[in-house]
Amino acid sequence: MEVAAAADSSGGDRYRSHLAGDGEKNTVWRHGAPPTYDAVNSLFEAERTQEWPAGSLEETVQNAIKTWEMELSHKARLEDFKSVSPGRFRLSVNGGKALTGEETLAVGSYNALLTSPILPDAGAYDAAAETFESSHDLFRAAFPRGFAWEVIRVYSGPPVITFKFRHWGHMDGPYKGHAPTGEKVEFYGVAVLKVVDEQLRAEDVEVYYDPGELLGGLLKGPLLVPSTEEDATRQLAERLGEAATVSASGAAPQTQACPFLASGKRE
Repeated sequence: MEVAAAADSSGGDRYRSHLAGDGEKNTVWRHGAPPTYDAVNSLFEAERTQEWPAGSLEETVQNAIKTWEMELSHKARLEDFKSVSPGRFRLSVNGGKALTGEETLAVGSYNALLTSPILPDAGAYDAAAETFESSHDLFRAAFPRGFAWEVIRVYSGPPVITFKFRHWGHMDGPYKGHAPTGEKVEFYGVAVLKVVDEQLRAEDVEVYYDPGELLGGLLKGPLLVPSTEEDATRQLAERLGEAATVSASGAAPQTQACPFLASGKRE
C-alpha cells in the first residue's frame, strides 16, 4: 500500500492535517475553534531525538498520529474525524478492553490510556473519577510547555504499522497536589496501527507502555500541603520510577519515539 499525499488542510501547522480548509467548514470544535500547537511544536523541535526526512514513512506515521490526537482532543463529533474510519475504529491499551470511537471520544485520550485497576488505589490516577475536561486540565497544568510526542522507529509499513514512540514534557506545574520538579518526564511505548487506506485512516490501534514511567515522575515532587501520607506517596513514586527503569532496560528496543494525547499545548 502506497501512502498518498493529502491536500493541505494544516492551517499552517507543520505536523497536523484537517485543521482548516473546505473539509472543516462544518466541523464542531470542542472549544469553538481549531487549536494551535505553537508551544508544543517548539518543544518537539528542540528536544526530538530524530528529524525524519520529508515524505518518509516515519514522518508520515508521526504526522498521522499527531493528527489523530488533535482530532480526538479537539473535535466534538466522531463524524468530523478524517484520521480514522469512524464505524470501525477501536483503541486498546496494554491488552485491555477495546474502546469504540465513540467511547474513546467520550472519555478522552488520557482516561483511555490510564485506565487501570492498580493506579487509583496507589493515588496515581483514577480514570473513573476524571472527566474528559478534568483529565486534560490536569496534564495541561503539569506540562505548561506541552506534552510532546515523536516516532522513534517504524518496524512495519501499512496496512499494519508497528512503531516505537516517545512522549515527554517538563513538569513545570503541579500534579495532584505534588509540587513541580522542573524535571523532564517521559515514557516510551510501542503501538500497532491498522489502517484502511493510503491516507492511513485508522481502524484499530493497540498501545503498549508502562504507566509507571509517566506517573512516577509526576508524583516525585513533595506534596504542596504536607500530610501523614506524604512519605507513603513519595515511596510510591520511587517504586514506580524503579519499575519503569527495570521495564525500559528489559524490553523496549533502542531507537526513537512516537499520544499520544492532547490540548492546544500538548501532543
